[in-house]
Amino acid sequence: MKLMMVAGELSGDTHGGALLAGLRQRLPGLEAFGIGGPRMQAAGLRAIHGLAELQVHGLLEIVAHLPRLYRVLWRMEALLDSERPDAVLLIDYPGFNLKLAAAARRRGIPVLYYSSPQIWAWRGGRIGTIARAVTKIVVLFPFEEALYRKAGVDAEFLGHPLVGEAAPADQVAALERRLGGAEGAPVAALMPGSRPSELARILPTLLAAVRLIEQAGWHGRWVLPLAPTLDAEAVRQQVAAAGVPVWVEPGAFLPALKLARLAVVASGTATLQVALAGIPFVVVYRVAPFSFWLARRFAYVRHFAIVNILAGREIVPELLQDALTPERVRDAFLKLARDPERQAAMQRALAETTAALGAPGAYGRAAERIAAYLRGRRDAAA
Repeated sequence: MKLMMVAGELSGDTHGGALLAGLRQRLPGLEAFGIGGPRMQAAGLRAIHGLAELQVHGLLEIVAHLPRLYRVLWRMEALLDSERPDAVLLIDYPGFNLKLAAAARRRGIPVLYYSSPQIWAWRGGRIGTIARAVTKIVVLFPFEEALYRKAGVDAEFLGHPLVGEAAPADQVAALERRLGGAEGAPVAALMPGSRPSELARILPTLLAAVRLIEQAGWHGRWVLPLAPTLDAEAVRQQVAAAGVPVWVEPGAFLPALKLARLAVVASGTATLQVALAGIPFVVVYRVAPFSFWLARRFAYVRHFAIVNILAGREIVPELLQDALTPERVRDAFLKLARDPERQAAMQRALAETTAALGAPGAYGRAAERIAAYLRGRRDAAA
C-alpha cells in the first residue's frame, strides 16, 4: 500500500511523524512518500522535498515565493500519476495542500486531511473546496467537527495531540543542570517562533525586553528552546551581541515547558503547548505590515492566540505588530511575574479552556481511523 503525505511546517512534521509511525505499526509494508521534515523522515517517509522548500511566513511574503511553491506543487501532481498512491494524507498547510487535494480527487485518489484549515478564523469560503476535495478530515478542536459536518464533510474530532505531551525526565533533569540547578532563579522561556522569518522579526525585540526586565530587578534563568529548523550558532551569536543571560537550547522545547514558570511566546502552535503546560505567558507576533493589515481586515476572530480564540476572551495578553516593543514586553511580563494572584488566575483560565481538548493518545486514535480506512480500501479492491 502506498501513501502520499505532505506537511509544510514544523508542527505539521510533528503530526506527520507520529501519524506515520502509528500507521506503519498498523499497516506493515506501508510505503509513504512526499514532503516532510526530520520527524516524518525518521518515521519512514521517502522525502521528495523537505520543509525548507515550503517555508514562508506572512501573507504578503508568499508572493515572492510563488514560482518555487508552484514548481513543488506541479512535481507532486506529476507524482500522483507516476506513483499512483492509494490515498493522500495532507497535514494543515492549506494554501498548498488544498490545491494538491483537488488534483488528487480529479484523479480519483481519496484525500485524508489532518489538522484542518482554520476556516472559522478566516477564509471561510474554503469550506466548499474542502467539501469537494477531501474524503475525510480529522480536526483538532471539538467545535470544528460540527462546523465541517454541517457543510457535508466527513469530519471527526479525536482529541488534540498535544494533550499529555511531556518530556522524558532525564531530558528535563539535563536541562535543569545546564540552567544552574533547581535552586536557581525562576526559569522563564523565550519562544520566538520556529521559522527564520519569525526569528528575524521577533527575537531582537525579545532580547531587548530581557535586558529591560533584568534592569528592572527581575532576574531569571532565561531559556530559548530553539526549533531544529533554525541556526543555533547564529542565534547564540545574536544573544551574545545583545549581552543578555539567555541560554539557547536546540530541541529543548518540551523540557523547557516542564521547567518554565513564565514565558513569552510567538503566536502559533507553541501558545497551545504552553497553555496545556499551565505556564502563565505573554503572546507576541509580528509580520510584514501589509500581511498584518490583511489578517486584521479579513479575520473573523478578535484574537491571535488560540487559547484566547477558544476562550472567546483575552486570557493571555497579546502584543502584536506595532505594539510589540521591548518596553511593552517588559511591562506585560513584569505585571505577570510580580503578581502571583494574576498568575494563578491565568492558570485556572488556561486549564478551563484546554479541558475540552480530549484525553491523551490522539495520534494513536487518528492512526487507527486512517489505517481502518486504508484497509477498507484495500479489501474492497481485492
